Amino acid sequence: MKTVYRISEFAALCGVTRDTLLYYDKIGVLKPAFVAENGYRFYTLSQFYEMDLLAILKASGTPLAQAGDYLHNPDASAGLQLLQERRKALAQERQRLLEMEQALSQTIESIREGLNCVCGKLTVQPLDAEYLLVTKTDFTAPPTEQAFCEKIGEHFALCEQSGFGARFQTGEIILQQDALQGRFVESYYFNPIFEPTEQTSVWEKPAGLYAVYYYKGSYDSLKNEAYALFLKEIAEHGYQLSGDLYEDDLIDHFSTPDPAHYILKISARVTRREGKTS
Repeated sequence: MKTVYRISEFAALCGVTRDTLLYYDKIGVLKPAFVAENGYRFYTLSQFYEMDLLAILKASGTPLAQAGDYLHNPDASAGLQLLQERRKALAQERQRLLEMEQALSQTIESIREGLNCVCGKLTVQPLDAEYLLVTKTDFTAPPTEQAFCEKIGEHFALCEQSGFGARFQTGEIILQQDALQGRFVESYYFNPIFEPTEQTSVWEKPAGLYAVYYYKGSYDSLKNEAYALFLKEIAEHGYQLSGDLYEDDLIDHFSTPDPAHYILKISARVTRREGKTS
């Protein structure tokens, strides 16, 4: 078995380029076993295993300098600590990727629902409980653009800090008592989460019978038309509001440049009015 390799041969053996080995030599991460008088660099078979370890450490996100230091001063305890740190970092990265995948999946489902829904028609259906990560707005009137941006930014920061997967779209909650008085101002922003926690910012959207209404139009017409139509349809179907209103943006600026083509989903728990039957 060959035990000494010229730089091009060693590069091919390790699956890297010649330039990579030259760079490693330059920064002192991995130098040739010896350099001949004619300037040819030579590597040994034992260095193949060093390159293999270096590749593993690099793939796990270990900085090149730190990986090089370990190669130069191998130690079982130090190696254990290094690998444990990388495992922890990889677990965190895996969680981040999972959250992003969940966000994409939720957004895909929202867009698909928006494309397949029937706008302007109320349906009443049982829905399961849902858990939401919420940020209180403290708005008493429709917010200015600056106030909206500040509060939605606060909500995005909460999502990031909490490590919950979330859709790219953020929903709104209008409290029942406000809706009944015609005040359609959001009290909370929300993003769904996948399991309950003890965190104080988690809100339970209870299971029950819900009225669901899809509205097509811009945000400008939302407060003036959509909610009023929603409550009117509930009454005409023989129901009354018995819970808060939840707004989900299914088709928005992410999917279309024309606000007139936005599709919003409004849902609220309802009960049948006394004296009304199906």
